[in-house]
Amino acid sequence: MRRRIYEILNDPRPDDRVGRAISLALLVLIAANVSANVLETDAEIAARAPEFFRTFEIISVGVFTVEYLLRLWASREDPRFGGTFGWVRMMFTPMALVDMASIAPFYVTLVAPQTLDFRYLRILRLLRVFRLLRSRGVSDAFATLARVLQSKRVEIGVTIAVVGAAMLLSAGAMYMVEHREPDTQFTSIPRTMWWAIVTITTIGYGDMVPATPLGKVLGGFVGFLGICALALPVGILSSGFIEEINRKEKARADDHGDGICPTCGRGPDR
Repeated sequence: MRRRIYEILNDPRPDDRVGRAISLALLVLIAANVSANVLETDAEIAARAPEFFRTFEIISVGVFTVEYLLRLWASREDPRFGGTFGWVRMMFTPMALVDMASIAPFYVTLVAPQTLDFRYLRILRLLRVFRLLRSRGVSDAFATLARVLQSKRVEIGVTIAVVGAAMLLSAGAMYMVEHREPDTQFTSIPRTMWWAIVTITTIGYGDMVPATPLGKVLGGFVGFLGICALALPVGILSSGFIEEINRKEKARADDHGDGICPTCGRGPDR
């Protein structure tokens, strides 16, 4: 039973319908719990359905507590946590600490004096969203992204350096043009860097705007430069994803060979 619970809670097999259903249900409950905690921070929304949020909180914490205790009990099936006190070592792993942080605020509010307000601790439940990374599909997607970033790290580093140099040059040029104007906000290059950042990133808050005609022309050029600069990393990542997909397809074709794929059960003619 302990081995079975360990498989369900950690990595159910692709053909294990029960395990995958329970794993999916837990992921859905985590997502719903995080959404409820986000919505409850809005006082107007929370005031409309206080009983719903309270009931949902009790049910969620109950399920998460049972899951946490079962994970501790089944941790002996993991070679890393074997032995009599392996569960203690498991308690201090990053994901176990996330689980503890997500349920502890509820019990703290139960035992703490009413004069103390521990509601702010409930925001720690947002850490449960990291549990979604244990999903096979999500973890594979993040692994693919990590491999793309690793393979394109040089190109991305060069792009970041180019954008940083463009920001510095833009800030210096705008400072030279605008710093003599009365009541100007471009009083130094460090202050002007803020304008360069929001302009090159095309955010454009409008809290710092040039006043001179030459400054406005320069601002338009810097905005256009920002569009071109931000297109560079997008193109690099896109090409990296295409290369990674092609690599996976080639590896899958090499593994299949002329026989039957052990995963999908299909032959080369299918």
